[in-house]
Amino acid sequence: MHSEHFDLSSPVFLPITEQACVGLLSGEGFDALVALSEPELAAVLVIQNLAQVPESDLSANGAEKVLAKLIDWAVEASHSASVSLLSEAQRLFDQRKLYFGLNVVKSLKLRFLLAEEVQARDYLLPSGKWDVEYKVRHLKTNDPFSKQMVTPRHRERWLSAEQDKLVRTFRANLNEDLHVQGYAGIGKSHLLVALMEHLRPEKTLLLARTPAKLETLRARMVGVRERKAGHTFHAFAHALMQGPRPKPLTAQVRAPSKQALAQELNIFGFRGLQGQAVVDVCLNVLQAYCRSWEYSLSAKHLPHFKQPLSSVDARALLEYASRLWSYLEANPAWGSQTGFEALLMIKRASLAGCVVPERYTHVLIDESQDIPAPLLQIIERGRQVLITLGDEYQQASGVMVRRAREVRHTDVCYSVRSGRNVERLVNPLISQHSDKSKVLFEGARDADVGIEFYPLGFVPPQGCVVLTASHWDTMKWAIQLSEARCAFSLAGKEAQQSLKYFMDTVVALFKPDFYSSEFNDSGPHPFFSDMADWQQVREACQFDEAFLWVEAELQKGFNLADVTRLNRQSGHPDERCLLMLAQDAGGMEFNRVLLTPALLTNVKFQDAYAFDQRLCAVYIAISRATQQLYLPYDVVEWLDYHKYQKTRELHGY
Repeated sequence: MHSEHFDLSSPVFLPITEQACVGLLSGEGFDALVALSEPELAAVLVIQNLAQVPESDLSANGAEKVLAKLIDWAVEASHSASVSLLSEAQRLFDQRKLYFGLNVVKSLKLRFLLAEEVQARDYLLPSGKWDVEYKVRHLKTNDPFSKQMVTPRHRERWLSAEQDKLVRTFRANLNEDLHVQGYAGIGKSHLLVALMEHLRPEKTLLLARTPAKLETLRARMVGVRERKAGHTFHAFAHALMQGPRPKPLTAQVRAPSKQALAQELNIFGFRGLQGQAVVDVCLNVLQAYCRSWEYSLSAKHLPHFKQPLSSVDARALLEYASRLWSYLEANPAWGSQTGFEALLMIKRASLAGCVVPERYTHVLIDESQDIPAPLLQIIERGRQVLITLGDEYQQASGVMVRRAREVRHTDVCYSVRSGRNVERLVNPLISQHSDKSKVLFEGARDADVGIEFYPLGFVPPQGCVVLTASHWDTMKWAIQLSEARCAFSLAGKEAQQSLKYFMDTVVALFKPDFYSSEFNDSGPHPFFSDMADWQQVREACQFDEAFLWVEAELQKGFNLADVTRLNRQSGHPDERCLLMLAQDAGGMEFNRVLLTPALLTNVKFQDAYAFDQRLCAVYIAISRATQQLYLPYDVVEWLDYHKYQKTRELHGY
């Protein structure tokens, strides 16, 4: 069974480099034709022709037939002094057609060759004509999944050389703990399923953070029984607390509102905030506590506030948070109102001393950078072998949870999804990070993700995923796409409601005299939990260029009616652009990805920690693309600029 990144159909390789084609788009493009060989000239004519072929007739095989005819004609016309492929290429040369043809190349199974491959001319027969078998030979030579393995269950698996080495090492040491640090696109899920083939299903516990990730893993398994294997983090903790037959996790329970709870628990004002707003701050404290190793609530779980926190405020907040925790202990059903129900369940299971049932011998976890510390506590209390696969660069914020046990650590850096273009951008990000792994990222030979630098005012193509830097940046792009009549959506109903909630709060804080009543029921968005008015918002967000843009729109009259209009944007699902925070896109992949200018901001970062977080967010964004990447400017130049200008050297409170 091949990885999800493997394509069984052979692409057609054009006998020219992408750099040569891009060079022809410059002012001296016509003159550069003289330096090209006849196969290269034929490839240029084929690319130009793609721009005028009806979409229904476009195919890689059709392009190859035209290429073969042109090269064959050039061989036959080589004895003529009056006509040649060069003269025809000069007569038909059209930079506009070449530009649009290059865009078509990226959507078809057409690939460029490297310079040394063009010069080797292995794509020609001894007669000088086109060799139709070249594409098959080239694919076999460069196929990353070159290693065949037959598992103990008599199933065939095709692995890359790095994956094969890892699986064989694992097979020889089945009772040894293992952690795999694998960069984006190395096929971690495919690798994990290959590892599971060497274990007994009934004795193997598979864990994933989300239902979607669990279903992705199950889909790669073969047996009916195996496709029912595994639990989400939440479901596993719930089963530990409730027994083998827990109540459904989706059961609806009537619960008091946050405002009513604040009154019941005597949670009064905090730094100008009242009621629900204070409860939201307390929930931030409890969320940090639920992520931590600690058994008791303390000042180390207080979040970083955008305004300084006095010792009196800190003690009051800890007292309020402690009351809320006691309420959650007595009324666990209210956990569904917290926004981190899964994390809360895991923390409760850890505090209760739960362990992995003894019937399991191995625990496997994909995307292990998402493991909360309490879950690792539960697992490491037992005697099971723990195998984790993750990518520390896909954790943009927070500290990566380190395993307490002695474990074999393996790095897998060969990405079968990302090519050399992405490799050139990712390695400088890795080398610049102050703390994480420095093993170099390696892109696959034929995974050629195209890179395009877009101009100011650029409207993304249909189906493009726009990855943003902040809530302000998401709001900015929602407004801009709406003005450009470009349909967009978010990554689900919950994300759409959250953006509307954020925009409602923004408008209400900017115009408190008009919209103060908006907070009666729901309170402000959690992002504003420690900001009482617009002045505090401006002080906290003044270095976010997207915030300054949104503030200018508010000054022009942007209001709640505009928010409602934005929320009703429609269009065919396949034609909409998708808006998403870059840091939330880990573990996903998309055909076309755009990084916003705010994500690659030129404004000084607050400190080295903030810069590290942005490096990870940019890494996540760049490595999501499988076909095309749209950038406002070169990432390497962006890094050099920030190395020169340093940071503001300020720290949060």
